[in-house]
Amino acid sequence: MEKYFVSNKAILVDTRGKILMMSLPDGRWDLPGGRMDAGETMLEGLAREVCEETGIEIDSQKARPFFVGVYPYKGDPPVPVASVFYIVQVVEGLEITLSSEHAAFEWIDPRQTLTGEGAHGPILEILEAYRQHEGIVVAADESIKGREGFGLIQLFTGNGKGKTTAALGEVLRVVGAGKRAAVIFFDKGGEHYMERMVLEKLGVLWFAFGRDRIDPVTGRFDFTITEEDRRLGREGLSKAINYVRSDIIDLLVLDEINSSTDLGIIMEQDVLEFLDTQPEHTEIVLTGRNAPQSFIDRAHLVTEMRLRKHYFYSGVKAREGLDY
Repeated sequence: MEKYFVSNKAILVDTRGKILMMSLPDGRWDLPGGRMDAGETMLEGLAREVCEETGIEIDSQKARPFFVGVYPYKGDPPVPVASVFYIVQVVEGLEITLSSEHAAFEWIDPRQTLTGEGAHGPILEILEAYRQHEGIVVAADESIKGREGFGLIQLFTGNGKGKTTAALGEVLRVVGAGKRAAVIFFDKGGEHYMERMVLEKLGVLWFAFGRDRIDPVTGRFDFTITEEDRRLGREGLSKAINYVRSDIIDLLVLDEINSSTDLGIIMEQDVLEFLDTQPEHTEIVLTGRNAPQSFIDRAHLVTEMRLRKHYFYSGVKAREGLDY
């Protein structure tokens, strides 16, 4: 059975709501804390490590655990470390005395996107878990402050119902305002989607790229990913590129592009390069589960649909006109 070391890490939050981040010698961002010594409780180990690495004495009894993750630690092969993360309130203006493990520190506003060469890997997952736990909304790119009109990127993701529905709601508003919209459906072949009939009546151009995954005899869903899926995914992305280059639409919805990328039907880098070509007056909407972090970072609006209850788990089958 694989053995795990246990590490205790702290997000130190001052009275301004900023959190203490420290940089390792290789430039990666880190949080104070580390492994327990023999005979220590988890909270005792947390308090000792925080004091050794920052010079701050915390009341560990007030530490609030909020997240657990397993991450590889240096070694060949790397050793798995189960890390428990705590929220610890501290006062503003504390003197920080760094140990030799860290090169510098900075108080970071969690509402801002973490940037720099060290902003990658587990630290991004941990920060996102902290934001979700505390209900913190990340500010969009400062460069768009005061901007009006179209030209931003919206993203709908999550395991809850409503991602495509939300995107089609945007289409409805755009058409109602007398503007032009188009929808490209990825990995949604077949004739099972009733919304397409309405799009045609509204004069909205739509294109579907994907196999019909529902067996007409058994009704079972085919989850396999084939080279044909990848070919159709590339065709769909090519269609999207042609549309933004043609300069004839105000809103382009790429339905299920998040999940198609996650499944390997479309290459993540290809989508990012497409987003680089976005005209300043064309709004782009990305939908689908499991949106890559790079898409989330690029988007100006991110909404995650969270599944809390669903009639499917009570045996209710997908209903025409409501679920498709």
